[in-house]
Amino acid sequence: SAGNGRHRAMAVVAVDTTAAGDTFVGGFAAARASGASMDDAIAFGQRAAAISVTRHGAQTSIPTRAEVESITV
Repeated sequence: SAGNGRHRAMAVVAVDTTAAGDTFVGGFAAARASGASMDDAIAFGQRAAAISVTRHGAQTSIPTRAEVESITV
């Protein structure tokens, strides 16, 4: 139905998933607050979380906006 859908996750080698959910939500919210569409915000959050799980730690794993924007799918 309207408003429902699926988005394929990015394939990465995860080393620590501690902050993955928080990073996704933060990236999604930041993108929406910047005017991104729902799909674009989901993609931004996914890219942010994908970067996060490739790093150790919580706060130290959260990527910058520039790092997220440098990822292409």
